[in-house]
Amino acid sequence: MDPCSSPALETNWADLGDGPAGLISDCVLAYDVADYIRFRAVCGSWRRCSAAPPADDCLDRRFHPRRWIMLREPLAAPIRRRFLNSSTGECVQVDIPELRDHKVLAPTAEGLLVLIHARKHVHLFNPLTGQLLQLPALTTLLPAMYHHKLAVHNSHFGTDFAAWGSGIADDDSTFVLCFYHLRMLGVAKLGDQSWTLLKFRDPLRTAPLMFAGRFYCVTVDGVMVLEMSPPRLEVAARRHMRVSLEMDSTHLMDNGGQLMLAHRKFLQLGSKCRRSYDLYRVDLDTKTLFPVNSLGGGRALFMGMYCSISVPIEVFPSGSITSDTIYLSFDVDERADTEAYHLVDRSITPAASYNLDGLVLQPHTLVDCLALCITGNIVGFEED
Repeated sequence: MDPCSSPALETNWADLGDGPAGLISDCVLAYDVADYIRFRAVCGSWRRCSAAPPADDCLDRRFHPRRWIMLREPLAAPIRRRFLNSSTGECVQVDIPELRDHKVLAPTAEGLLVLIHARKHVHLFNPLTGQLLQLPALTTLLPAMYHHKLAVHNSHFGTDFAAWGSGIADDDSTFVLCFYHLRMLGVAKLGDQSWTLLKFRDPLRTAPLMFAGRFYCVTVDGVMVLEMSPPRLEVAARRHMRVSLEMDSTHLMDNGGQLMLAHRKFLQLGSKCRRSYDLYRVDLDTKTLFPVNSLGGGRALFMGMYCSISVPIEVFPSGSITSDTIYLSFDVDERADTEAYHLVDRSITPAASYNLDGLVLQPHTLVDCLALCITGNIVGFEED
């Protein structure tokens, strides 16, 4: 029975009126698009007073599932995925028919998915609303010398075209497509038929980030930001610490609205070496990196070679995640030995004894589950 036509509630719904219901729907949408979808599903009158997400426009930030993370675990249906709300700990399952003929290149900072069909056609997809936006074809971005990488026989396609760090620019009409493995960025506005290409050379291993509508990465020059007219990388914060090109990596993250950088490095301790992790706050006003030994309290960092996320610990079961701790994803070399690094006392938590090599599609703990969702290309997952 339609709740709005229930005899016990009919008067209440009628008294509510479109105006108050519309105001409520606006407040619900401002908080979370998933709750907004539930609001619209209650009854016809509520649906009529709340705007439907435009089917072919993924750029409207009001409808972005920005708090939702797509988990990577096998479910009964091949097109079904589970999403975790990193602010509340809630999980929902969503059927995504588009996965029958599309491959996921990466999630974006807004909670959207970059999809590709037939290794050519790029789409931006909202997994909660079903909005699908066609972007320019990949062939309009790649120089001719790279077209062979689109061939079916290229077994490294998932690595070459991992699109972590992609997202919507702060003008709300431009999309930045990042193929950092190829040191290549594509910029396109809504309605463009081709990408504007920006190539750059840099030997550092870094995980880029879209933060507050701007693309950031780390090069030998420091933390760089993408400026748009024309597309180019400019220094956003100078790098003062030494970074080994062969052994180290740098990782940018949004720590609850604050841009931060983690430096993963080797420490020489006598005849032994081990990994250490330094944390910096990026001050964009002074273009400076400030060393810190805390995520600000009540937060934990999951760090991977392609992506890093900061989550509040209070929304998860007590004791499952520790504050001011860096948890490593499964694409970090030392993950086989080290599960976590504690910033306060610089101690480590050893990895569990079970072997996850090649079998990480079955997460054993909440930490495994969150680490897996930011792990890069995994053999056996999201194959063509």
